[in-house]
Amino acid sequence: MCLFGVALAHNFAFIGYKLHPFLLCIAAAAIGYGLIEALFAFVVAVAIYFLGLLVYNHDMLPAADPHVYIIFSFVVTAVVLGMVQNSRFRQLLQTRSELEEVRNESERLRQRLQVVNTANQKLNERILGEVTTVQSFADIARRLSVLEEKDLYAALCDLMVDFVHAQEASVYMLQGERLTLKAEKGWENVPQEARTLVRDRDLLWSALDQRKVVTPLDLEKMPGQTVMDAARRHNRLICAPIFHPQSGEATGVLSVDRLPFAHLHGNTLGMLGVIAKWAGDSLFNASSFQELSRQLVSDELIPGCIPPILVQDRFQQKPGQGLVVCQLQGLKSLEYADQVWFRKTLSAVFQPLAQNGANIGRAGEEAYAVLLPSGGQAAGVAEQVVGALRSKVQGHPQASRVSIFVGSSAAADSYENAWQQALKSAQRC
Repeated sequence: MCLFGVALAHNFAFIGYKLHPFLLCIAAAAIGYGLIEALFAFVVAVAIYFLGLLVYNHDMLPAADPHVYIIFSFVVTAVVLGMVQNSRFRQLLQTRSELEEVRNESERLRQRLQVVNTANQKLNERILGEVTTVQSFADIARRLSVLEEKDLYAALCDLMVDFVHAQEASVYMLQGERLTLKAEKGWENVPQEARTLVRDRDLLWSALDQRKVVTPLDLEKMPGQTVMDAARRHNRLICAPIFHPQSGEATGVLSVDRLPFAHLHGNTLGMLGVIAKWAGDSLFNASSFQELSRQLVSDELIPGCIPPILVQDRFQQKPGQGLVVCQLQGLKSLEYADQVWFRKTLSAVFQPLAQNGANIGRAGEEAYAVLLPSGGQAAGVAEQVVGALRSKVQGHPQASRVSIFVGSSAAADSYENAWQQALKSAQRC
């Protein structure tokens, strides 16, 4: 600016100008840089201005008023514009700070959202895995709950193939001191020595002794024996013991004899353990069902019970006998265990009568008859039976589903007439 003044009017300080150009310089410094720079520009402008007064007027402090006004305008311009610009700078810095904070918060939210999405994905995978596991367990339970004992062994092999991905599988049951092969799947041929196994240090017996799912790594090595030697006899890879659900005794072993390497992991061992556990429950339920069915059919629950045809023959052979009839309506609708309980209760009531010379027999599908030596005893015995059954049956949770009627006949010319008289006089227990 000074050079411009020299070139234009040979006046580098622009002495005598009312609208002084230095105001533009001070304003530019204030607008561009702020208050401090504007004050610095003011000091420089004043110094140049006084230097110009000294050069051109030979006096640095003239008495003329315009010089005071010009210097005052320098001060006002520097201070006002500098403060305004500083305020703008502060607002700009605050805005930038807020914008940076927003950006940081946005980044944090993005990271949190990424974490949430990752956790959500893992949760979905876990839920899907649990749903698949529950469906698998439900399928296993369904396939083991509707089979008889003789069919369960093959079903267990199928489960090991389907859920453990076994390529070869077998089921052994403990009979005395031997393991007997009950079923296998995937074997090309079954060696004769693999059908019955005596106690040895192989994987099957190790599973029984250790009472857990075992692999060849769990075998106790003998001197000079590799880890796999004891398992190679019949290619055992994973064995899981089967336990009796009540006594806890080992009853058999599930054996995975060949398996793809990709499926040899902890989940496979866990799944085989679940199948073995449910195998023990299913075998116990199947054997219990067969035992109950046999007892219900053969009337072993009521000792000395004779079939209906013998009841009729014995009644006809000896005239004057008394007849007590007990009919259980709705018994067949109960569970087998409840049917057994009611028949055992009836047997406990009838046995003292049998010891006194009475004959106990079936009179129908859900009816029993008691032949008494004397017809005069029939009514009294019927009352005793009613009282005894009432006291025993009333506390049972299924008592409301069974209707028990007891009636008697003192004397009749035929079994059919005695039966009808007993039904007419029947009382409900």
